[in-house]
Amino acid sequence: MKDRYLIIDGYNMIGQSDYLTHLAKDSLEEAREKLLLSIGNYNAAVADEIICVFDAYEQEGNESVSYYHGIKTVFTKENETADSYIERLVYDLYDKHTTHIAVVTSDLSEQHAIFGTGAYRIPSREMWQNIKLNEAHVNTSMKTFDNNKPRTRIQLSDDVLTEFEKIRRGDHEK
Repeated sequence: MKDRYLIIDGYNMIGQSDYLTHLAKDSLEEAREKLLLSIGNYNAAVADEIICVFDAYEQEGNESVSYYHGIKTVFTKENETADSYIERLVYDLYDKHTTHIAVVTSDLSEQHAIFGTGAYRIPSREMWQNIKLNEAHVNTSMKTFDNNKPRTRIQLSDDVLTEFEKIRRGDHEK
């Protein structure tokens, strides 16, 4: 059992992003993929395991679980909402002495239910802000890294470059 979990109501997160909401109108699959990509980039610092739940409430079929960029992705079974799946999952995972569980949702009834099981709540809009802050931090770190890395090219005089070009073309004297 892991110590830190971040459980995300996937469609709730999509609904809190203007970009993904617009994208979902054309392709729900692409909106889910973009969400999972954003979460995957955020993953390393926040949890031992991130679980993103999409409900298949109006869909036929069994529950399915897959991994996408290290994120456990769950589609609930037929007639099961993401909310009920998340509540059950939090209840099954929680151990007051060792487990830290945060649930990302802006659904008010879901928030009350998870508080009762000992989990923390992160509103979806706050999660988007955290993701954006993390992206900015990573970009700043990468720029610092790029500025501090050793130069990969050796400065050569024009004469030497001309000789190398002759060798490359096979025009040099033997």
